[in-house]
Amino acid sequence: MARSPMNCLVALALGCLPALTGCTDPEKQKALADLQTTETALASANRQLEATRATLDTTQKERDALRQELQKLRGQNEAQLAKVNQLTAEMQASEGRREQLKKRVDELTTQMRASEAQREQLKKELETAAKENEGLKAKIAALEADLAQKVAQIQSVQEKMAELQKKLEAAAQPPEKPAS
Repeated sequence: MARSPMNCLVALALGCLPALTGCTDPEKQKALADLQTTETALASANRQLEATRATLDTTQKERDALRQELQKLRGQNEAQLAKVNQLTAEMQASEGRREQLKKRVDELTTQMRASEAQREQLKKELETAAKENEGLKAKIAALEADLAQKVAQIQSVQEKMAELQKKLEAAAQPPEKPAS
């Protein structure tokens, strides 16, 4: 520890004190009082210096601890920044996938609406075809009834033709001679 000029002054004053004790003059009394004041001030300054040194040591230790904490926090900050960057990249990739999925959903919705419209059109066509089918069934039934009637007429005509044919064949044969 370096000696301050104040310490030297106190040592000098203490060294001269025995030489001054033989005199009782007012200057000596004043010098002793000044010396006492100086010693008190020096002691107070030494206490303050020690307190300041203790505070300085404590502050330096706190500073060192804070530096270590700062380094630790910087490391954590860098790790968190890397994680944030990774999450940002993942979020952007997810956003891109979300946009693609949204486009695909829009496409599928459009296709679904087109399919729904086509289904409605086919349903109408089916209803129209069902009505036409009913009409055709009624026509077929009428034609079948007409055909059955015509088949019956044809059979009747064929039977009459067969009878007429028999009569014609009978009329076409020479008459038989009466037996004499």
